[in-house]
Amino acid sequence: MFSKAPSLILAAFALTAGSSASAQQKEQFAQAQKDNAAALRQYAWKTRTEIKMKGESKSVKLEQVRYDLDGKLEKTPIDGAPAPPAQKDAGRGGRRGGKLKEKVIEKKKDEFAELLQNLGQLVGSYAHMPPDKMRAFAASATLTPNQGDKKDQLLIQGKNVLQAGDTMSVWVDPKSYMFRAVEIQTSFEEKPVHFKGDFQPLTAGPTYSARSVLEYPDKEVELIVENYDYQKLGM
Repeated sequence: MFSKAPSLILAAFALTAGSSASAQQKEQFAQAQKDNAAALRQYAWKTRTEIKMKGESKSVKLEQVRYDLDGKLEKTPIDGAPAPPAQKDAGRGGRRGGKLKEKVIEKKKDEFAELLQNLGQLVGSYAHMPPDKMRAFAASATLTPNQGDKKDQLLIQGKNVLQAGDTMSVWVDPKSYMFRAVEIQTSFEEKPVHFKGDFQPLTAGPTYSARSVLEYPDKEVELIVENYDYQKLGM
């Protein structure tokens, strides 16, 4: 099910350090991601999403996740935060001011919810990159044997992946080309966004995004997504 890098490809890594990866290597990498994405569609799992502002946790959401027949992520809440208590009307003298304040608060809440939704979609666009985008990334990427604490992995780097000026660094297993970690520098509304993700392999199965952290310094927002409890459908 999963693409394996032939020994010829592995031997070629030393020759491609710091340069564009060979066409064969790029094809192996792109095909591995395509196979992995197809395998993940056979699973359902749980997701924990935490939102922080200025370092303080604001909300935590748990969801059951699976792919629908169209290949889109389908999310079902497991349990949600309790609804806020109903607001009591202020006295006659302050009723108009109270309602105006409530409208301002609601508007800010809506704007923040929209921001989080957009940032979440930005994370998803990289975490679940379509095969054609992944292939384009592989076509222009450079491949370097890694140093430091990830010597058993290969570093693949590319620019202008989904946006002009963004960068994506991917650490992969040299035998399977499966993701082990990813770091992305991109932007939202022309403001910088930093994203880091760690990947783990399922037993005799695909590799999945175990934990990802998105930071949006302009609004001091941090979005943390953790995926766990993968179950193969039909079992």
